[in-house]
Amino acid sequence: MPSLIRATALLTASLTTAGSLALAPPSTALPASTAAAKKGTYGVGITHNVPITMSDGVELESNIYAPTDPATGKEARGPFPVVLTLTPYGKDQGESDPERGDLGMGMDRDLIEHGYIHVTVDVRGTGLSGGTWSFTQPRESADGARVVKWASKLPHSNGSVGMIGESYAGIDQMLLAGRIGAGSPLKAIMPIVPTDDIYRDALAPGGVTNPLLPALYVLANLPLSEQNAVSEALKTARTPADIARLLSSVIGNLGALGTLPAAEIAAGGPAAYDGKYWRERSPHNVLGGIVANDVPTMILGGWRDAFQRGGPNLYAGLQNAASGRSVNAPMRAGQKADPRFQMIYGDWYHNQLGMPASPDRLRVNALALRWFDHWLKGVDNGVTATSTPLRTVDKTTGAWTRGATYPFAGAEPTRMYLGADHTLGAVKPATTGSDSIAWTNTPLCTPSVSQFLLLGSDQNELDKAGLPPSPCNTDDRDTQKAPHATTYTTAPLKRPRVIAGPISTHIRAKVSSLDSQWVVRVEDVAPDGTSKPLSRGALLGSQRALDSGRTWTAPDGTTLMPYHPHTAASTSYAKPGTAHSYEVEVFPTQATIKAGHRIRLTVGTNDSPALIPSVAQTTKLVGGVYDIQHGGTEASYVQLPLAAPGSNGAPCTDTVACP
Repeated sequence: MPSLIRATALLTASLTTAGSLALAPPSTALPASTAAAKKGTYGVGITHNVPITMSDGVELESNIYAPTDPATGKEARGPFPVVLTLTPYGKDQGESDPERGDLGMGMDRDLIEHGYIHVTVDVRGTGLSGGTWSFTQPRESADGARVVKWASKLPHSNGSVGMIGESYAGIDQMLLAGRIGAGSPLKAIMPIVPTDDIYRDALAPGGVTNPLLPALYVLANLPLSEQNAVSEALKTARTPADIARLLSSVIGNLGALGTLPAAEIAAGGPAAYDGKYWRERSPHNVLGGIVANDVPTMILGGWRDAFQRGGPNLYAGLQNAASGRSVNAPMRAGQKADPRFQMIYGDWYHNQLGMPASPDRLRVNALALRWFDHWLKGVDNGVTATSTPLRTVDKTTGAWTRGATYPFAGAEPTRMYLGADHTLGAVKPATTGSDSIAWTNTPLCTPSVSQFLLLGSDQNELDKAGLPPSPCNTDDRDTQKAPHATTYTTAPLKRPRVIAGPISTHIRAKVSSLDSQWVVRVEDVAPDGTSKPLSRGALLGSQRALDSGRTWTAPDGTTLMPYHPHTAASTSYAKPGTAHSYEVEVFPTQATIKAGHRIRLTVGTNDSPALIPSVAQTTKLVGGVYDIQHGGTEASYVQLPLAAPGSNGAPCTDTVACP
């Protein structure tokens, strides 16, 4: 979502100038790579605006980038596989970069130079394509299946098709792979920062609806990105009608807020709850189809991503489907992993993986070439010669590990109780006590701003706007202040421990309002008092009902990841003065807590502006005071997946996957 960075950079700059909060993400040190793709042997030939007719007569516009003979400039005969990108961001992106294309967003020069035909297509209702746009609408899968078949029959194609794309384009390819059917020309995909469950991952974590995010998504990702791409598209327009259609698309998408029902969400209507609309747009619901259709999938994502929760759940679901198990369950300890389904998860924001390669970036092109060389060209390059297709990086140490299962092997669910004097420990306090906090929606300085609004602009973008690295991402003590939050902290650790995987928090509380908003954060507290945020989760109290069939549990019944239905029927408001239990899902992470450091749990009431309750929700939250119970029969606790360093995965030395 690069345009979202540009759209919000000036807003962030003005906020920073106006107050003391610096909202920019820090300069992130990513692992250096020694595996950049070698320069290919082909040139690049471009054919703009090739129409593809859909079953209803609508024409989608495509660009075809084909390998050429460097000596003659003529199109090479191949045959070559085709890599396809279906995008709402403008199919002409990437052409102006002399080094390489904007991987996952537009033309990818490396793929073409290495013997691939790359096709970029404006999805329905965007760019030069006809029809009406609606956010990842099911119709795009039907269109995509037709485009895949068309691409497989292009001149000089070998009949095999792969897909690559970032964010929206990553979601689209997963939905298509799950719906296209068996035996199609689609042989492999590489979704970059896709979501698993769009409702729970980003649009309403814990049921706390955020009408601002869908508005930003439409305004920033479609109209603004198309405006950024207009100059490129105008260069390639064939006729005055093309120009008129492009401008009409931009203007039309300004009114597309109705297709992401922000007004309905704000009013507490059907779209404020999980239902058919969101299920049709969530890749989780087609994971079984991806496996049944035999479409090998390489997922790239990050612990700082806006879809932080999604990647690990996608991986577990695909592996379970491959093993004949439910996609809604955690993997079993010792479960064999299928190398057709792999994931790489680093310490990255949403936009960092799709940006041009540099010494401090994962070399996505090298990964893409190795992945597609195997599945589309039949090269025996070791892609499937692994029993550990899950590669992750520790946020604290930067160490890469490889494993097979998620939840991570070696990470034991460890219960730590909230206690008197704001302690956090393994022993349940014998006596009952409580701490009070009050609801607020005051904007806070947290990593969520970077995750959900800036979506991980790299520091180069922020430097252009004059924004310094943000303390919001390195020390969040300002979010822990009474009366709107309270903290519980362990004694200094005697030996290092790794928090690795999903986190669940059980809060027992009495509330004075009909509804409540819980925001739980896990932090690493250094000896000097610096409190580094690691992850957070949220829950709207009225959505506390649990779906036992979807909640992840350990063999002994311990909750690993709570799952709430988030439906109108499951809504249950609080009875003032009566204690209720709230199971808060904290998004997964992987971070080493050093010896001498402490683990802190912060229980608060908001994460504005990243989470903004709807108008309907706010009316039932105002004035709320929450008494958090702890000890005795009213114990509150956090369930942390703790591992000894080195026990949750072997060191990863793959110079491409773990640079």
